[in-house]
Amino acid sequence: MRPAWTLLFMLAVLAMVAVIGELMPREGIPVGNAFTLRFPTVKQVLFPEKQELTDISFILEVPTDSVEVDTVAETLPALELDGKPVTIDAGRLAPLADRIRLHYPNDDRSVLHPFFAALESAPGTPHPVRILHYGDSQIEGDRITAYLRNKLQGLFGGTGPGLVSVVEISPHFSVEHEASENWDRYSVMERNGPARKKARFGTMGAMARFTPVLPDTVAPDTVQHTAWITLRPQRASYARTRTWQRCRLWLGDHRTPLTLTVEADGVQVGTEVIEPTTQVLERQWSFATPPGEVKITFSGQDSPNVYGISLESRNGVVMDNLAMRGASGLELRATDQGILRTMTASLDPGLVILQYGGNVLPYMKSVEQAQDYGRAIGADINRIKRMLPGAAVLVIGPSDMSIKEGDLYVTRPFLEDVRDAMKASTLAAGGVFWDMYDAMGGRNSMVSWVEADPPLAAEDYTHFSPLGARKIAELFHEALLTDIALYQKSRP
Repeated sequence: MRPAWTLLFMLAVLAMVAVIGELMPREGIPVGNAFTLRFPTVKQVLFPEKQELTDISFILEVPTDSVEVDTVAETLPALELDGKPVTIDAGRLAPLADRIRLHYPNDDRSVLHPFFAALESAPGTPHPVRILHYGDSQIEGDRITAYLRNKLQGLFGGTGPGLVSVVEISPHFSVEHEASENWDRYSVMERNGPARKKARFGTMGAMARFTPVLPDTVAPDTVQHTAWITLRPQRASYARTRTWQRCRLWLGDHRTPLTLTVEADGVQVGTEVIEPTTQVLERQWSFATPPGEVKITFSGQDSPNVYGISLESRNGVVMDNLAMRGASGLELRATDQGILRTMTASLDPGLVILQYGGNVLPYMKSVEQAQDYGRAIGADINRIKRMLPGAAVLVIGPSDMSIKEGDLYVTRPFLEDVRDAMKASTLAAGGVFWDMYDAMGGRNSMVSWVEADPPLAAEDYTHFSPLGARKIAELFHEALLTDIALYQKSRP
């Protein structure tokens, strides 16, 4: 073929592609649910639009603690650190103060005053002040929670990581798990299966068993089964997390006698036979010195439902990481409310944190759907307040999340509508709201977090990096600490 004809053919193809690009809808043409077909325009090819970055310079300047530095940088006027009272500067993040502040119903900060008062007295009380931190994969593996826990334990006392599962679905930042192979995990996130139908879950929204879940009409076999779990502090975790003063266990719903044995550093600290029961039982063991390893052995023909294990201190602050991958925040309403109420009342939290919103965004199609979701969150807050009348509820809204439009990453559709609906319903229900989206920098800020050096978020433009998790936790910690300081200044 002559070169001229080849050139004309190529120009014709380019012209046809250019025409298609101009006629193609800007939002593209969806192809099933898998992907969207888009063509760039001539302008986009010749003069590609440059991604504008949100200014997060103030956030980058906020110092965060590393795992290796296990100190407290500030304390409160009513407290002493090493015998020396030190005050905090509540305005030291002035450029970020409005973006990171907590939002209260009718601007009434007294909603959290009982919790703040409990924190102040936590070092000297015979029981800890507990914080249940619920969330989705953004907090999975003790991300964000571990940082907040360490900061609060440094100020108000307390040790240990709190609640852990027998079977974890991702590595835990604070606890090393080792377990026998016959354990199975059942979760409220499962849509099918025998355990999901019985919905026998506790505060963690999950349980573990070493024999199958059987219908009530089927008797357990006559084989004696043995299962065990060993828990050790993670060497790379915060020092306070690695110290455990006691171990608590919640279990129940087994139909044959169960032998339970607990060892600390290879020395037996307790053993008993637990008779069959349909109730939720709690067992706990104290340690004279913090152990480097705790092993719990179960033996019986029928496994109990093991709802959770807590490694904690006898006072100060205990903060639990309760992550559910893929959760919207509405899952616990589907579980057995009696079991949930019994275990949660035993934990006796002073604060319940709900950190959700991100997982509903891919399915949002309208503002009305966002408002429906907000109302559902409000209903859950009311349910928690009825179940735990002495606890405050604090909702953390979704972070910024990006999708790609052409060559640019932009905030997901309806994210701000979901955030607004969650905030409105939280305040109407008497809860406190923290706007993580605004704290990050608002619209399209996730791109700046991904492109920061070092990165503060992963390249999925959804999840924080380890450094980003510490950064966002520090921002929330500063907001909480500022209001604690204002509470102390407001007292006679």
